[in-house]
Amino acid sequence: MIDIFFMILLFISFISLSIYSIHYEKKDIAFLFIIMVLLVAAMRINWCYSLVSIPFLILTIILYNRMSYTQLVCFSMFGSILMAYFLLKVFLVYEIAFLLPIAILSVLVMCIMAVTAIFEDNLKKYLIYSNIIQLMFVLLDLTIAKMTQKISTLGTIQIFNYTFAGLLFFLTLGVLSRDNQRKNISSLQGTFYEDKLNGLFSVIAAISLAGLPGLNIFVSEWFLFKASFLINPVITLFGIFIALLLFIMYFKIINVISVGNFNSSNVSLKHITYVNFILAVICLIFGLLPQVQLYILNKVL
Repeated sequence: MIDIFFMILLFISFISLSIYSIHYEKKDIAFLFIIMVLLVAAMRINWCYSLVSIPFLILTIILYNRMSYTQLVCFSMFGSILMAYFLLKVFLVYEIAFLLPIAILSVLVMCIMAVTAIFEDNLKKYLIYSNIIQLMFVLLDLTIAKMTQKISTLGTIQIFNYTFAGLLFFLTLGVLSRDNQRKNISSLQGTFYEDKLNGLFSVIAAISLAGLPGLNIFVSEWFLFKASFLINPVITLFGIFIALLLFIMYFKIINVISVGNFNSSNVSLKHITYVNFILAVICLIFGLLPQVQLYILNKVL
């Protein structure tokens, strides 16, 4: 069931990115298909092959300027899902030493990445920082889950919610930046009014990733902080501090796209807007009705 769960997450990412690439880089569809087939084949052979996620994530850091926007999102999202899959398997199969130091290290990395992202203007680098932060949340979830013996909930909840909110964030900013033709965040000023639907969806994604109540990732963070408080309240305090940093980091996007010079063209790309609408609705449903996602996740483990 775990394998099927993560394959579904990969498939959701593949379909969403394929529809996005139809509007901007049709040649990337073949690239996405080949990557998807290879990853599914590797996962079916042995879960250890999901370690291919490491070069995926490293390539986004080293070659982000040479990658198309679709390729950046592909390596980021596929890499995060595969790494979450690998880490879950490791935490389920093996006894992990130094759990508390791992949790503390995860928190420190998130703090550093969040502060760096707050002052970052390059859109691709900003999105890479965002992806790393969410992946660190996955590691922290698994660490706390192992310490509290609540792996059935915390083991999958963060990557499940990030698949929807993260995809929505990547895709809407791709639309607003015209497939990264606007390379800097500062150049996105007023783009909310150029495409109000995708602008609204990007706000929903940003609010979700910031962990505000009513959106799906808040549910993940709530369970994490509640479990970590039982181990050491200090972890929860640092977690709340990270939540404040993330609010500043993601509100930066909301502020930029909603102020400044703009043209009120209000033209949306149909197919990708439909995808973003579905992702936004999912983020809202799983946030307002957390029992729905808990029911799904409890069937995985």
